[in-house]
Amino acid sequence: MKELKRVVLTQSIEVAYSDSGTKNKPTLLFIHGLANYHGVWNWNIDTLQAHFRCIAIDLPGNGFSSRNNTVYSVDFYAGILIEFIQTLSLKEVVLVGHSMGGLIALKVALSNRVPLQKLILCAPAGFEKYTPHESVLFKSAIALGNFLNLDETQVSQSVRTSFFRQSGMTEKIIADLCKIIQQNNRSLYRSMLEQSIHSMLDENIFSELKHIRCKTLIFFGEEDALIPNKFLHPVSTVEIATKASEQIPDATLILFKNCGHFVHIEMASEVNTAIIRFLSE
Repeated sequence: MKELKRVVLTQSIEVAYSDSGTKNKPTLLFIHGLANYHGVWNWNIDTLQAHFRCIAIDLPGNGFSSRNNTVYSVDFYAGILIEFIQTLSLKEVVLVGHSMGGLIALKVALSNRVPLQKLILCAPAGFEKYTPHESVLFKSAIALGNFLNLDETQVSQSVRTSFFRQSGMTEKIIADLCKIIQQNNRSLYRSMLEQSIHSMLDENIFSELKHIRCKTLIFFGEEDALIPNKFLHPVSTVEIATKASEQIPDATLILFKNCGHFVHIEMASEVNTAIIRFLSE
């Protein structure tokens, strides 16, 4: 794991983050997905830090950041990102979000509370629309399936599902996440998971995508096993990704075959090259 720094924000929330690269370059602010941590960006930062300042945070309730009885939601996380940017006086910020982190990045962009240069979204949540009825069904299925038990077996299965091909990268992430779980309060982590999932399901950002002002780069793996939900929306990932990307006024969508939900890891070399090209335009 990279060396971590810490900053204390509102309500005494401590956010852990890594910070590498050149300070006088544009800042890439990396936002991980649900129940993950800053380390999922290492395969990108190792290359991109030669070109940009790279900051990867642990969202509150995740990784090495504060864990308490905070009410977690997508709006809460977006507020934390905004405060983080303001507290560190970050300039020329490019948000890079994966899954739930992508949805958070979109919410920050729509708030217009901090200036952003561009957006980079990796298999973002929010592109798939849920009706209120579908949201209730999904929440019930999660509860019945004991998804929130959060034992090491469940975490391993969830991470493996996020990859199209299993590799040493998969096992590295599983080992790190299991260690984090074992070192922290499981009930607080479980509460964060439940609240975050419910908040994502209740979000309806699709209709707001047309208001995104930033130039946006979007990556998806065509074999993403998490987007869309195969039970509620039996369509292809390509269809979901294409329809949503078309709503954003200035967006470029890049699709990768034989690639899953962790698109930025499985296709790290291609993603890194595309990011460098996108930010040099």
